[in-house]
Amino acid sequence: MLDFVNRLFRLERGEWPRLIQFGLFGFLLQMGMGVGFSAGDAAFLSNVGADRLPLVFMLTPAVMLLYTLLFSYLLVRFSIDRMVDLTLAALVAGGVAFWALIDAGLPPHWQVPLYFAVKLYLAMWYIALYSLFWNYTDAYFAIQDAKRLFPLFAAFCALGTACGAMLVGLLAESVAVQDFFLLWAAIAMATAPLAVLLRRRWSQIAESDSDLEEESGGALSQLAAVGRAFGRSRYTMVFTLVLFVTLLMTNLAEYQYSMVLQEGRDEAALASLFGTLYAAANLFNLVTCLFVFNRLVARLGVRNVAFIQPLTYFAVFGWFFLQGGTGAALAAFFAYHGVLTSIEYNNQNLLFNAVPSRVKRPLRTVMEGMAEPLASLVSGGFLIYAASQVDMRELSGIGIIVGATLVAVVVALRQLYPSAMAANMRQGWMNFGGRGVLSPQFEPEARSLLARAAAGEGDSAQIAARLLGEAPVSGSAASQGPDIDALLAQLTLGDPAKRSGVAEAIDRLATREDVHIVPALARCLPKLERDERRRMIRLLGRIADSESIPDVLEAATELAPRARRSIATMLTELGETAIPRLLGGMRDRALAYRSRAIGARALAQTSFAQFAANLDRLVTGELDEASRLGHTASLLDLHAGTHRSVALLARAQRERAEAAIDFVLELLAIGGLLPNFDLLIVSLHSANPKVRGNAVEAIESSVPRHYLRLLGPLLHGEAQPREGAQMDVEQVLVEALASGQAMEMTLAADVLHDRLDAAGFTQRLKVVIREGMPEMVRRHVLDLLEIDGATRPHSLDLLAALADHPEVGGATLEALGAAVQGAVFEKPEGRALAGEAGGSPFWIAHRDLGEVAARFPELALVMLKSQDGRQYAA
Repeated sequence: MLDFVNRLFRLERGEWPRLIQFGLFGFLLQMGMGVGFSAGDAAFLSNVGADRLPLVFMLTPAVMLLYTLLFSYLLVRFSIDRMVDLTLAALVAGGVAFWALIDAGLPPHWQVPLYFAVKLYLAMWYIALYSLFWNYTDAYFAIQDAKRLFPLFAAFCALGTACGAMLVGLLAESVAVQDFFLLWAAIAMATAPLAVLLRRRWSQIAESDSDLEEESGGALSQLAAVGRAFGRSRYTMVFTLVLFVTLLMTNLAEYQYSMVLQEGRDEAALASLFGTLYAAANLFNLVTCLFVFNRLVARLGVRNVAFIQPLTYFAVFGWFFLQGGTGAALAAFFAYHGVLTSIEYNNQNLLFNAVPSRVKRPLRTVMEGMAEPLASLVSGGFLIYAASQVDMRELSGIGIIVGATLVAVVVALRQLYPSAMAANMRQGWMNFGGRGVLSPQFEPEARSLLARAAAGEGDSAQIAARLLGEAPVSGSAASQGPDIDALLAQLTLGDPAKRSGVAEAIDRLATREDVHIVPALARCLPKLERDERRRMIRLLGRIADSESIPDVLEAATELAPRARRSIATMLTELGETAIPRLLGGMRDRALAYRSRAIGARALAQTSFAQFAANLDRLVTGELDEASRLGHTASLLDLHAGTHRSVALLARAQRERAEAAIDFVLELLAIGGLLPNFDLLIVSLHSANPKVRGNAVEAIESSVPRHYLRLLGPLLHGEAQPREGAQMDVEQVLVEALASGQAMEMTLAADVLHDRLDAAGFTQRLKVVIREGMPEMVRRHVLDLLEIDGATRPHSLDLLAALADHPEVGGATLEALGAAVQGAVFEKPEGRALAGEAGGSPFWIAHRDLGEVAARFPELALVMLKSQDGRQYAA
């Protein structure tokens, strides 16, 4: 039964305590509002009249200005928890004060100001409590959880309002209006212990990993940042305009339905009517929040749901314009207290995730605390003028025009939403690309010494020049003769000093006719220094041999991101003759995804039509492959205890599934369907749930629905096994052995060697042993067959040791496999990573680790995290 309820409400196991506690908090806050609003509206209309509502609209901004300034200052000066305490204390004091003032029987000339104060008090808390609750709740949930749970919290709020309103409706004939304000104070007092429980039981989530540091700034700096956010974020400005125009129409609707409903009713009748209407509207809100809203968002997306309220108001004012009467008044009431509350406000909670996250809480307070009252000021001034100049039908016509304007503004908001989400993902993102980060910083004395050393000759001069960021002096190897093949052999030397000047000589001597050097040149690229590599990439572009593209793409797997971008640019410059090979590289699953992405980028630049024609099939195929890998990894996890390499193979397949998803997202970004890819991927792999949630939201808001059906479950870890996809461990191992992926082939061979006899293992190896087999697989097969007589630990022993190492174990197995190649069994000079494999100690020099980390950013990030106690977004 519980599983059925969880599926019905899209809840995960263990979420009920959090749901109930936060929901009860919203229930009690809104129950007090339901009591206060039903009683207060009735008291105002019966003692003052609906024709004075425009004055309330005009006075509301003054009240909200004072509240917003005070609340915003206190919000950045203190915590949101402290603001909850202050608010509840203010509700208790306000309820008791109005109970005492109304019960005191003031002179007649004080009655009207008193009920104006009541109405302004209600208007203030209507905005303030809404803003407070969602600011507070938003601090505990990322957007993906918010899309599931916030409608349920809104349902609790709607139920609270309905219960409060029903109390007024049932007791209006026997209980005085002022006593309801005392009841509101009692409800606020009962809410305080629950607020304390929430902050002790649950932890808040930072907006980004820099959020904790940012919040330590002063209040004035935070408020200044709020002002800058309005100037720099077009999304924030347009969103504020949406709030403003929506509230214009809301005030106009409230004026019209109040004018109609007050006719012929006294205070008790109005209290009973409004109690019934508020209860009915909030029961509608309850059903909508529980069963409708989250399905609307899942089906239409946050951006499209934003159109519902403008279209509803457009229809309501059309009804007023064409017919009018009680039916139109009731429709306007439900558009305001039903659709606005259950759909528009819930959707605005999600839209607020795209405002600048660094100042989101104070910014939200300012937007809601000022945009809405400013709308009240404008609408109030207009209605005072309109009361004597236009009739109700003409007022409805103006409402239709404003409704059409609101639809146009929402169109603009819809276009800005994905880019605003992408901008938010930059918060807390480390900048590894800036030159200032890459270049070492020296004291003036040290820089002077390095400059003098760089002016000399020899290896020390070249090292000094590199430290200063200057080009090293070329050696004299260019004079070693014109034989380009001999120079190419020198280029493969491991010592940079011995090949000094060789790259320059090859670059000078090679012509377009030297096609034969391209494969060897491509294989050399990972071993070269940056300047040598840049020169050789340029040479490959000059030779322009499109048949060598597979060799270049294979070599690019081992290169750093900057070099891979250079290769993509070089391949693009080959022109249309490169299209067939680029297309083949993009499809080749034997290549690493990094290399396939290079082919995809180059193909899109060379012929976007060819790229687009193959995009759909490629994306669908990769998502199916990612789903399959996820299922086989889960199967291997069940048998992880049987062999060390089974657990490693499960990890390798899960990592390849994640890489496939990243590759798909890069393809979609290249195709123009997603925003900034690099930023999106960093955010998607963030440990911060809010940062990751923003990335998922950006994807879900941009990707076509037929892709999202396949991609969504993978992003949320909810992929279901496909029919006919069941297999046993033996079959998974055999497929991994034939996959063409070096890491998976090696691990599968290791497991099969343990599970099969010599003849069976040799039979399985037939699919592996062939020309061009991966070097990693070749070496391990030789180790298994004891052909090379090695006595050191096998490479998989070293890999397993690194996979569990506290300093680097969080990196991918591919990165760790590259790091294994630098392992030595005698402690080197200088700093080194120490480990133990098969009972033997080993070391990897930090310099060698750094070279691997330059090619695998995930290793660099893991190493940084292990050495730095601060939090980061990724």
